[in-house]
Amino acid sequence: MKDRRSVKRSKFYIIGIIFAFIIVSSTLLLTTAQAVNTDVQKQYGIIIVDKNGRYTFYDFNSSTDGAASIELTKTGNIMIPLKKLCELIPELTFSYNSGKKTATVVNHENGKKIVYTLNNSSLNYYSGPKAKASKKSMTYKMYISKNSSAVMVHMSSLKWVLNSPTGYHYYKTEELQMVGFDTSLYSGIVAYNPYQVMNALPKAMNVKGISSTVKVTIPEGYAVAQIYELLMRKGVVPSTEVLYDAMENYDFSYYPLVSEITDENNRCFRLEGYLYPDTYEFFRLSKGEDVIGKFLRNAETRITKADRQKAADMDLGMYEILTIASMIEKETADPKLMPLIASVIFNRLENGMKLQFDSSIFYVERYIKPYIEGDINRYNSFYNTYKCAALPVGPICNPGKTAIQAALNPADTDYFFFYSDEAGEYHFSVEYVNPKALTPTPTETPETDLTPIPTLTPALAVEPTLTITQ
Repeated sequence: MKDRRSVKRSKFYIIGIIFAFIIVSSTLLLTTAQAVNTDVQKQYGIIIVDKNGRYTFYDFNSSTDGAASIELTKTGNIMIPLKKLCELIPELTFSYNSGKKTATVVNHENGKKIVYTLNNSSLNYYSGPKAKASKKSMTYKMYISKNSSAVMVHMSSLKWVLNSPTGYHYYKTEELQMVGFDTSLYSGIVAYNPYQVMNALPKAMNVKGISSTVKVTIPEGYAVAQIYELLMRKGVVPSTEVLYDAMENYDFSYYPLVSEITDENNRCFRLEGYLYPDTYEFFRLSKGEDVIGKFLRNAETRITKADRQKAADMDLGMYEILTIASMIEKETADPKLMPLIASVIFNRLENGMKLQFDSSIFYVERYIKPYIEGDINRYNSFYNTYKCAALPVGPICNPGKTAIQAALNPADTDYFFFYSDEAGEYHFSVEYVNPKALTPTPTETPETDLTPIPTLTPALAVEPTLTITQ
């Protein structure tokens, strides 16, 4: 405005007006763009109920450029593309007036109408065709998406044209897990019932657009605690307690691998090591014993008669092989290194040396203590290989085929020690070598890091490898 006042000629005055309009428009678009945070970590599904009470699921999280999708504001508000939503509800009609910058939604069944205004955090509500406008506040302003040019409104604002103001509901993670939704994909569900009160979210398998089964890939090296949480998040079970209860109280001894488990009283999680890593397909909201049974049946098939005979020839039970394999799995993901690490384990055992694997400490601290009650240190002496004389009382994770084969076929070496350097290279030796003396650094990382970290992180399938000391 200051620049325009200083211009005397009319043609410059007109140019100035045009220029100012461009600046204001650009600023408005920039402001709108900055208000939205397209957080790829969080996705939200939409469920719409039809007149017959049937539920249909819609995924508004399209990755296609230009597609109208759910967006998140920086403050976490869930914003819905209004036109796209109205198209899924037959009674609703959407229109947009580009001149007035207003969006109108009319419900032709009940006569209700709402009018949004661009960048305004309130709307005009009309309870009927002849009713006067009533101003209603919204949680967040209406805006135009910078990604899709769609009119975006807060997920709750459409409630004013539904038959019931409570025909809308937002369901959080905990509620979704209880009815079998995949919370590893969806952080929440927005449900709309245009016809009546939205009472409760149905089980996921009863919703059109969601399959009755779910595929889950179990990474090699996951502990029981990680597997159970993953299964819950995928919708296989409503809670991890279902699985813990089945593991401890259901009789799985008719499986040969389980029947030979020894020293059960000192094991924390009875079936640690027996939940074979693989890709499985489960029914949603399965019984705990059915889920675990599928793991065990797979393990019985994957661990062959030849494997069991090989273990017997080594004067070992498969429970000991699985324990050794679990330690190998946690020390490296490199198949070429696994037989060498196996040789270190066998050489130390044969010479009456403690194994002293830091991975056994990590297991106690990360995957036992946070998941038990009472004396949380009661399993230390049974799993911590700095304390127990030989092998831990049981596996410290669920090893895969390669680690099991390495345990059955260790390399023929004289190695008693190994460590990995800063570049990730492994070094094996007969005599103890202090890697810190070889590669001093200004700030050294402690050999044992007991800081708790979240479960279900793929990188945790392999713990950092540290020096085995005397």
